[in-house]
Amino acid sequence: MPELPEVETVVRILNGFVPNKTIKDITVIREKNILTPIDEFKSSLIGKTFLPCSRKGKFIVFHLTDEKVIISHLRMEGKYFESRSEIKPDKHDIIIYHFTDGTSLRYNDVRKFGVIELKNESDYLVTPPLSKLGKEPWGLTPKELFEGLQKKNGPIKEALLDQSLIAGLGNIYDDEVLFATKINPKKPASEITLLESEKILIESRRILEEAIEAGGSTIRSYHPKEGMDGRMQNELLAYGHANKPCARCDFPMRKIFIGGRGTTYCPICQKEEGHPLIVGVTGPIGSGKSAVARYLSKKGFFTCDADKIVHELYEKKEIVKELSKMFGDVTSNNKLDKKKLLGVVSSDPNKKKKLEDFIHPLVFSYINDVIVNGHHEKILLDVPLLIGSPLEEMCDLIIYRDTSDEVRYERLKERGVDVNKFIELNKSFPKAKAKKAAGLILNGDGPLEDMYSKLDSIF
Repeated sequence: MPELPEVETVVRILNGFVPNKTIKDITVIREKNILTPIDEFKSSLIGKTFLPCSRKGKFIVFHLTDEKVIISHLRMEGKYFESRSEIKPDKHDIIIYHFTDGTSLRYNDVRKFGVIELKNESDYLVTPPLSKLGKEPWGLTPKELFEGLQKKNGPIKEALLDQSLIAGLGNIYDDEVLFATKINPKKPASEITLLESEKILIESRRILEEAIEAGGSTIRSYHPKEGMDGRMQNELLAYGHANKPCARCDFPMRKIFIGGRGTTYCPICQKEEGHPLIVGVTGPIGSGKSAVARYLSKKGFFTCDADKIVHELYEKKEIVKELSKMFGDVTSNNKLDKKKLLGVVSSDPNKKKKLEDFIHPLVFSYINDVIVNGHHEKILLDVPLLIGSPLEEMCDLIIYRDTSDEVRYERLKERGVDVNKFIELNKSFPKAKAKKAAGLILNGDGPLEDMYSKLDSIF
């Protein structure tokens, strides 16, 4: 979604075209995007002349004669284009303003999320939607921001997206500001200090000013003018840099989701005080995750081994009793017989899922308790099924052990297990998703020294 710099760029481009243009007619192609009744919209504007445009937050404000104002929000992919009136509408055009000189202004929106509304000059700032906007970074004091953040329950990343708190920042520049201030995006907004609030405002102003000067960031389909793209995307240090080396410390940047929005940060430069560095290692069975765990334990990592946790759970009488209820007799000598259990679930996907739905929440609860209450500075999660689990978003770095099926097969044979059953159980391992999420991919087929060298370069 275009943010303040992109909208400011659009306004500056519009001001090179629309002022002094008089509306001869209006073609409304998609009425749903116009929040004012169409007859009122057209009758109020035909014959009026455009004055210079302005901007409020991420809204474009068209000022016209007779105190008329058009409020426009581009949303995801809205764009304005200069054109000639006689040119037929594009399939994504929403509205066309036809001018007396034969030119036209077209609002085009592929996603059709943009909105347009007619207002009066006398009250457009004191009625929704603009009345709901907070101050922009240049008009906000550190104390005002600090006091606003104290009332927020969620993380700082989410709070800065609230346009009623601070207008103009969006997902791209939120990431950039937090990276510049070295504030972890997961940090509770209510814990942000007055000094940090001041830093947020200083960096917000600097970054937004640089972005305006660069013509904004051309991300995805944003184009402020045909044949013209912004340049700020070349200067971004956080947004779009997931799994790339941090510009300050070379540690892999991490992308998570906060409030449904992709969020990229550096786990080292933006480490939250009092919280452990959490590294997850994943890969299919036999890929060599334990070798990674052993090496990192020498570097001070406390290891949470999911397989060991499951083993401990299987030793508990109440767990064995519950498993017997679910899958029949899976015991020998009053203890859980893992081979029996494996035999039951390996041949039936529904029973496999039933076992996972029962045991996984117990494992995640155990690990979460270690993270929250263990007082460890560095924690390694050795979790085969990390990807897609609640633990994935908690990790500051994900390491994927990429090992060929042939090597995994040989390792499993050496363990003396039923190789085919274990391979069958791991068929659904999400390799593609794991590689995409991983900030570090370690080849499991090569010598251990190569793995050590890669780990040494990061830790």
